[in-house]
This record gives sequence, structure tokens and C-alpha cells, in this order.
Amino acid sequence: MKELFTLTKVMISEKKAILLAILLGFLAAISSVGLLGTGGYLISQSALHPPLYTLTLTILFVRFFGLSRAASRYAERYFSHKATFSILGKLRVYFYDKIEPLAPALFSSYRSGDLLSRVVADVERLQYFFLRVFYPPLVMIVVFITTGIVIYTFSIFMAFVLLIGLVIVGFVIPFIFTYLTENIGYHLRQKRSLISVQITEFLFGFTDLRTNLRLKGKQSDIDSTSKELIEEQEKDGMLAAKGESISLSASFIIAWVMLVVGVIFVEAGVLNGVFLAMLVLMTLTVFEVATPMAVIPGHLEESRVAARRLFQLTKHQTVVEEDFSTIEVPTTPVKITFSDVAFSYPNAERLALNKITFELEAKEKIAIVGASGSGKSSVLNLLLKFYKKFDGDISLGNFQLKNISEEDARSFFGVVAQENHFFNDTVRGNLLVAKPDASDEELQFVLNEMSLQHLQLDTVLSERGFSISGGERQRLAIARMVLKDAPILLMDEPTTGLDSITEQEVLSFLWPKVEGKSVIYITHRLVGLEKMDKIIVFDKSKIVEEGTYEQLMKKKRYFYQLKQLEKEKIG
Repeated sequence: MKELFTLTKVMISEKKAILLAILLGFLAAISSVGLLGTGGYLISQSALHPPLYTLTLTILFVRFFGLSRAASRYAERYFSHKATFSILGKLRVYFYDKIEPLAPALFSSYRSGDLLSRVVADVERLQYFFLRVFYPPLVMIVVFITTGIVIYTFSIFMAFVLLIGLVIVGFVIPFIFTYLTENIGYHLRQKRSLISVQITEFLFGFTDLRTNLRLKGKQSDIDSTSKELIEEQEKDGMLAAKGESISLSASFIIAWVMLVVGVIFVEAGVLNGVFLAMLVLMTLTVFEVATPMAVIPGHLEESRVAARRLFQLTKHQTVVEEDFSTIEVPTTPVKITFSDVAFSYPNAERLALNKITFELEAKEKIAIVGASGSGKSSVLNLLLKFYKKFDGDISLGNFQLKNISEEDARSFFGVVAQENHFFNDTVRGNLLVAKPDASDEELQFVLNEMSLQHLQLDTVLSERGFSISGGERQRLAIARMVLKDAPILLMDEPTTGLDSITEQEVLSFLWPKVEGKSVIYITHRLVGLEKMDKIIVFDKSKIVEEGTYEQLMKKKRYFYQLKQLEKEKIG
């Protein structure tokens, strides 16, 4: 329940809208009670055939309550939903602010479909926390207290009966159903998350599934999960219907008890008979406010599970947020130093980097090579502050990386990653991510240099750039890096997916563009490394060799062996 208390704190920031919604909800409910109460009194009084002028005030009250009920009900619906959407907006911003610093480390812990379900569907589900869980009990209690005070002026015992009804319908029955719905709510949310994961994987992996003849098997899994989800929804719906039926039955029983007690009091001369219909009708009407309490258990459990799933994401934050002072990012290359840096990924058993030490002088070009999983890409992940918890020291010029904000740190670098994201936008829009003020002439020039002249600036790329080939995506990523014109360039397998001819064309354009800049070039292909000032060889998370191409070849150790293996494969 701790998560719901945190949500309540976020929600209270909209206290004005909440108080207005509660006030209007109270006015709408009390107008309904007043309408039927004065209506019952008017009918009873009219049966005695009094002079018409004695009923004038009562008739005015009936009209007043009728009009106020309609107006306040409309206003209550409007402002309660307005408050709900405002709270929902605050919750989205709250969770985004909590989750955004955790990327991309968060992506390694959750599947994309599950993550999407949490940050979209679970946040959406929390709108019912105010509208169906927080708001109804407050209105119910205020309305019952007001009605109870009115009934108390006529009969203490009847007010006591109303109090018992409030406890049973408003608290006992919902409490019982809260216990009954606990497991159902959990399983329902799990099934919703699972089907979201399965559908996401089905869409992204459609081509591979079809190629490997696994399409029907995956469809069968989705159908099976859908049936299980429907079963859980039916259980949840049936339990909610039972709760409403029992609450409604209890309300009618309380009303009958009020009627019987009232009749006894009238016969005993304790209560004026003209008020009997008024008190019974008020009792019947006031329990309409308690009806939403029957569905609270289901919404409470769903809100609790949704909140718990969301806060599970924020628990992955392993560093304390710091207030970094803004620095002036140099426009020229600076020295990069790694000193005894050790790092492991979340939930990983082994170190990705094991006490590595190296230097990159300003304007120096180094290549980092090694087998897959040796720790090469981890160097880039730390420099870009994708992961903030590590041992040792990393410095950029005169600045310690730990003391620089993420935004300032990333301003040092132009990056080409192994997997580069492209938005469902035009080629122009995707390039302007790197340089928002670039002219069309600049954009077209860099496209031409990357052998992408066939792509028009207004060409729309599909989601993740799948409308163009893998090689074209890689060249477009290089074009974006060149446009940024950062002092230090980080390239992780920049020619992946390119044929040898296109690779040579791209590299022949790229190397002149990086003159005067620092370069960290990560690759498993040992072609063209003669141009590098230094080569660092990684193996099993450690640096095993370091030197120029000629020096490493003369040593005939690990790098030499890798080079010979590559030649054998090519041969």
C-alpha cells in the first residue's frame, strides 16, 4: 500500500480541483436526497388536504432540489473528470521523470512489451484511483453525516440504523470483496502485461517468425493468453456484479428496517406520521451514494498492482540524483582518461570492465578491438553516462565524468552505435536531431557523401527506419554524427551491414571529416586499422594489449592471432 500513499501525495497537488469535485459531488448527492425527502413530505402532507398556501414552501424546495441536482450533477461529472485527467497528466510526468534517467539500463531488465504496458497501460489504469477509489468514500461519508444529522432531529434510533447501514454497505462489504479480489486483480494485470509482451514481440519479430515457420505457434500462444485474460476478466466482472448486488440488497434491507422502525414509532406517537415517507425515501436515496463502494475493491486492487509495477521500475535507480553545475563544453577535443575502471551491468554476475586503464590524447584516434562480450561497448556506455555506477575514475579534460551532468557529458560526443534509432519521421527530421539549425543544402550534401542521394529529405522513414536497408540505416547514422560536429567521436561498429565496396566509400569520406577530432573506433573487423594512432585490445573485460598496428603485429600475440584468424576466414 506504500505505493498508493505515494500516488496520493502526487494527487494532492491538485487539491483545488479535488476539493471542488468533492463539493459538487456532495451537492449533487444531497440534492437527490433532498428532492426525494421533500417529495415524500409533500405527498404525505397533501394527503391531509391542507390549504394550498401551506405547501408553497415545500413545492419551492422540491423545484430547487430538482434543478440543483441536475446542475450540480453535470458540474460534478465535469470537474471530477477534469481533476482526473489533470492528476493523470501529473502522474505521467512524475513517472517519466523517475524512469527517464534509468534508460537505457532499464531496457536490459524488462522486455519492450512489458515496459510499454507499464508506462502506458498501468499509468492509464491509475486514473481510476481518484475517480473510483479515492473520491467516492469521501462524498459518501459527508453525505451520510449530513443526512444522519437530519434524521437524528426526528429519531435517534433511526439515525443509529442509518449508521449501521453505512458501516455495512460502505465498509464491511467492500472490505470482504477487497480480500476476495486480491488474487484476481493480480492475475488480471499479469495477463494483460503478458499479452502486451506477446503482441509486441509478434509484431517486431513477424519476419523471423514467418521465415522459421513459427507464426502459427506464436499466434496460438497469443490466443491462449487471450482466453486466459477473458476468463480473468469474467471472474473480475462477476465478483464486481456480486458486490453491487449484495450492496444493493443490503441497502433495501436497511430501508425496510427504517420503514418498520418508523411505523412502530408512529404508532407509539413518538414520530409524526407525515415525516415517515420522507425519512424512508431519504434513506433509500442516500444509499445510492454508497453503491460505488461495491466496485472499489476491484479498482483498488488494480490500482495497487499497477502502482506496484510502476514503482518496480523506479527501484532500479541505483544512483542518487545530484545537482550538477553547468559547464562550458569545449569545442575542441580533450584528453580522456580511464583509471582502474571496473563496471558490471545490473544483475550481471561478471564484470564487463575489470580495472581498465588507458588514455586518449586530444585529437588522437584509437581503435578498441576484441571478441564479442569482451567489454568494448561498455567503454562507450560509461562515457555517455548510460550507466552511472562504476569504480575508478573517468575524466574528460579537467572534468571528472561523475561530476558532469548527462546532458553536458553527451555534448562532448558524436556517436554511431551498433543499433541506431530512427523516428517515424522524414529523413530531414531524423537528421535535424543532430543539428536542428542545419540547412537543406547541408543535409543533402552529407547524404550525397554517404551515397544516400537517392533518399529525398521529405522521404518518410517507417518506425525504427525499417523502410530502408540496414546498410542505409548505418550510413544515415554516420551522416547524423558528422552533422553534429562534436569534438570527440564514438563509433561502435559503424560499418556494420555494409558491403566491402560501400564500406570503403563511407570510410574514405569519414576519415577526412574526423581530422582534428578525437576518435574511439570500436570494431571486430581488423581492416584499415593502420590509420589508427593506437589500438587497444580487450579480452575477458581486460586490456591485454596496447600499441600501434605495427607494434602489435610485431609482438605476434593476441592481436596478431585475431588478424590471422580473420585472414583465414576471408581466405
